[in-house]
This record gives sequence, structure tokens and C-alpha cells, in this order.
Amino acid sequence: MLICNQQIQLMPKLIEIQNEACTFQNGSKRVCDSIIWATGFMPDYDWVAIKGVISEGGFPIHKKGVSPIQGLYNIGLPWQSQRGSALL
Repeated sequence: MLICNQQIQLMPKLIEIQNEACTFQNGSKRVCDSIIWATGFMPDYDWVAIKGVISEGGFPIHKKGVSPIQGLYNIGLPWQSQRGSALL
């Protein structure tokens, strides 16, 4: 996100900063004195390739963090045991 003249402009991924010069993934460059990095968050467990660990809905299978796979545990998941479980 880029704010100039009280206008917000969404920018592609920031890939390099040298001094005040910011280079974005599309090759555009801007001089910035401040950066607000808002990445958001969307869980993605596609990289977990262990059968029986991820539900059909794409989320870890567990009871209070304990996976059905012996020795495998989860931490930091929303509502793992209470509302604040995702806060580490």
C-alpha cells in the first residue's frame, strides 16, 4: 500500500529497498519515507503431506492441539482450546 497526497494505492509485493527507493514485483519504483506492510493472513496447510493430518476442509485435525498422528502437535491455531489460542 502506498499513500501519496492523502491517497492510498495498493502496490504489488515489495522486493527491494535501497535507501528510500522501493522496488516492487512489477518493476515499478517509488521513493518512500515510511512503509506500512499489511500482509494479512490466510492459513494454507497444503505443504503438509502427511495422510490423516489435514481435514477435507484444509485445516489441521486435532483435539486441543494433539494430532491423530503420534508425536505430532499443533500450536497457535485459532480456537485450539480457547479464543486466545492463536496468540503466541
